[in-house]
Amino acid sequence: MTTASDTIAPACETTVSPRKEAKQRRSRVKVEKILDTALTMLSEGSADKITTNAIAKHAGISIGSLYQFFPNKEAIFYELFQRWLVQTLDALDAATLRMEAGDPKEKCVDAILDALSGSAEINSPGHWQLRRAMGSSPELADLEQSHLRQIVERIKAMQTKLGCFPPAELADDLALLQNQTAIACLQVLAQTVTSGNQEQVRGWCRKLLLLAFDYQELS
Repeated sequence: MTTASDTIAPACETTVSPRKEAKQRRSRVKVEKILDTALTMLSEGSADKITTNAIAKHAGISIGSLYQFFPNKEAIFYELFQRWLVQTLDALDAATLRMEAGDPKEKCVDAILDALSGSAEINSPGHWQLRRAMGSSPELADLEQSHLRQIVERIKAMQTKLGCFPPAELADDLALLQNQTAIACLQVLAQTVTSGNQEQVRGWCRKLLLLAFDYQELS
């Protein structure tokens, strides 16, 4: 939801589409600074407390410069989420390619954890605050649903490689359960990265995911 500070943007701006494409190097640098600053601020607090004025101030640019590229903070969140989605799907696709037909489920679980938990560009506290903000506008909610559908399809593809074939009427629900379990594990790993207990936490996550990916055990 747009805050009072965001209303400096021109009236009737509800779209999350960027105002203009950053073509010159100086403009691209400015856009990256805006995005990096917003993600850092998300790692420090909830999205509803962030305003475009605050982003501009922390980025060291004028609010007018920010509005040259983004009409509101939702447009910034949308761009951040789009980038995160591409990186996440690419990581899962690469993990799936490394798997061989008939591999044990342990390899699938390890591939997911290795691909998604070790990169700050994919799994950071800021990304999880960003996910919580995805219901703040229809466009953000639609992007989140698109993300969910694509992740579920990746998980189903992994299960096929593992030789796991749940009944067709259960496949989507099982993949959704596995995705939600993975989300919980990855979020905890992101939040405990500085706790000194990462290996222990990762072991717990691995056990939970192994259960979630064992259709026979769940049945």
